[in-house]
Amino acid sequence: MLASEIATLWAPKRPEPSYPALPAVGADGQTSVPGLYVAGALAGASLIKLGLNAGVAVADAIAEDLERGHRSTGPRAQAKQPHDPLDLVVVGAGAAGLAAARQAQVLGLSTVVLEAGAWGQTVRNMFRGKVLFAEPAAVDNRSAFWFQECTREELLARWEEQLSDFDLDLREHTTVSNIRSVSGHFVLETSAGDLSARRVLLAMGRAGNPRTADVPGALTHSDKVLHHLSDPADHCDQDILVYGAGDAGVEVALRLSNTNRVTLVTLDTALLYPNGRNREALLAAAETGKLELHLGTELTAIEASHASFRTSDQRTHRVENDVVFEMIGAEPPLAFLDRVGIKLEHAWDGRRYLALAALFACVYSLYALKKFPEQPYCWPFHLFIDRSAFAGGTRILFDWAFMPFAPLFDNQALSQIRKTLWFQQGYLYSLTYTLVMALFGWLAFKRWRSRARDPRYQKWRYLSLIVFQVGFFLIANVVAVKGLSVEHAWRAWGLYQPWPLFFHTFHWFSHVDRQAVIYGFVGAGLLGTFVAIPVAAHRHGKRFCTWVCGCGGLAETLGDRFRHLSAKGTRSRAWEFQGFVVLSAATLATIVSVGAFGTRADNAWAATYSYLVDFWLVAVIPIALYPFFGGKVWCRYWCPLAAYNGLLARWYGKLEIRSNDKCISCTQCSRECQVGVDVMAFAKDQQSFDNRNSSCIQCGICIDVCPMDVLSFGQRDEHGSPPRRRLPLARTHHQGR
Repeated sequence: MLASEIATLWAPKRPEPSYPALPAVGADGQTSVPGLYVAGALAGASLIKLGLNAGVAVADAIAEDLERGHRSTGPRAQAKQPHDPLDLVVVGAGAAGLAAARQAQVLGLSTVVLEAGAWGQTVRNMFRGKVLFAEPAAVDNRSAFWFQECTREELLARWEEQLSDFDLDLREHTTVSNIRSVSGHFVLETSAGDLSARRVLLAMGRAGNPRTADVPGALTHSDKVLHHLSDPADHCDQDILVYGAGDAGVEVALRLSNTNRVTLVTLDTALLYPNGRNREALLAAAETGKLELHLGTELTAIEASHASFRTSDQRTHRVENDVVFEMIGAEPPLAFLDRVGIKLEHAWDGRRYLALAALFACVYSLYALKKFPEQPYCWPFHLFIDRSAFAGGTRILFDWAFMPFAPLFDNQALSQIRKTLWFQQGYLYSLTYTLVMALFGWLAFKRWRSRARDPRYQKWRYLSLIVFQVGFFLIANVVAVKGLSVEHAWRAWGLYQPWPLFFHTFHWFSHVDRQAVIYGFVGAGLLGTFVAIPVAAHRHGKRFCTWVCGCGGLAETLGDRFRHLSAKGTRSRAWEFQGFVVLSAATLATIVSVGAFGTRADNAWAATYSYLVDFWLVAVIPIALYPFFGGKVWCRYWCPLAAYNGLLARWYGKLEIRSNDKCISCTQCSRECQVGVDVMAFAKDQQSFDNRNSSCIQCGICIDVCPMDVLSFGQRDEHGSPPRRRLPLARTHHQGR
């Protein structure tokens, strides 16, 4: 087991259901190519209503973009010339594309819609009679296209009527092979000739072309190979093989098993892709003999009246066959996006590496100057910066920044403060930190107030983070200085960030210190670490990280816009053990420093920990990584307090996030999780998750981004059994008629 876990640390990243490749887009839907936008499923909106609304929003943004361009280049021409580029070309005539085209038409933009197949192709590919639910129920349809709970047929009929009324320039069966930027506009190379446009919207979905098994006989007998089930009534008393066990494949197999002889073959050995309902139904059908199920199995050949597949034990089976449903997903249009120049969310190139290096240098410089002239922290600035000049410049900035609080101190106290360089550096840093948290906290507050299904939780969470940070900035930098002196004021931060996050809680005490200071801060440190955090962990899990902590607070405020970039997948989760390593190191260094060195932290144990953890792992590395790997790198991988809190919550915590049976596998919850929990894996299996089976910090964002209201907080029953783990099924195949 240990060898397997170690191998996971270095294993190559593999595709996982929760993490589709998506283009990097801004809040307005614009991609890395200026003027080229994305909406709908290609941007992550997988529901019809959300696609309709996304189309309207992007059309509005494009109209504003074009208007800004006209204002900057002069008055807009009253009449377009015949050879002028169109204002907008929409590629894809699904929900998002049609809604965008109609909105652009209403806004007066010259618009053409190109569709490789027929409009509404995704809906057309659904089962006959399939019911389409108008989710999310709490979200209004902002588009001109009708949409309520209905069948596939009713939706297509309604939209056909509306398309006739709207008179959109819709060109079906027209493929786009490339998009080039030429002299301020785009040229689209299509199967019907080139087309020019000022702006382009890609609304073609992320499915692309159906993925094929590419086995012998697939092309020769292509007439019997299907990629979707249009009408189950078309198939009766047939030998059918379904290849693939995602939700679509499982639903096809189950739907046809009542009137046909169905065999489902899949490479999946653990049925990771279908949701819990479909998995249970599939296994039940296999157990009762309604269909045959072969896990860990590969399709090998398609013949006129037979099909062959190889099972996990390397035996080849040849079965009678009338129809093969290849349901192994679809190829996302990654090659097309790359050809056009659109970058993906997690893609790295030379410019991204340069940006990381530049930001790393800036963050390092900030923290090195904060510690100047202390070595080794301040390298290489101590080599060329004069200490007295640095102190003089810092004092000027400090005098200006400390001005609101100066009247609270007498001249002697102010003189002492102005002579203490480390306090001035710490004050300027904590003031900057607090202002950044307040500013970006307000922006995050506004963002989630408008986006969350029920914004109350996020409102209180961000308010709590900001209040704690501002409050302790004042306590540590004003109240403690006035009440205790500069010498001990820094200890107040330990009241806010318990040991081992605030590493020096139990350091630097002397026999000449007042007993009240020693017992007060040591007692408060013990109370925070060994009473407050354990008590909070019982009912609140790791909420300290997202409601109180300043380190977590910066990640939740400044890092909020980058949360979707956090490291995802099995390999990234395997590295989370590092927090327990740092916790062990903090414990050892503290015991040695307090026991063997009389609380002095200038020994090799404490100094090494302070330099590696407090300087590099707390500050420089994680903050530099915010725009590249999300804000929670420190909290997730290295924070010893998060590891300690998580350990307590794992032992006896009650807070959990529950899942109902409405998950549609849209991936939004897993995408937005800043600590890399595969929320969708739990949600689609209707499983609860907490700190026994995840690194969840209970920020609640997954609950708020779910369009189906699947997730909710709950308190686990004291005597309840632990959450089910997602164990792989046996690699053997199930058989039976």
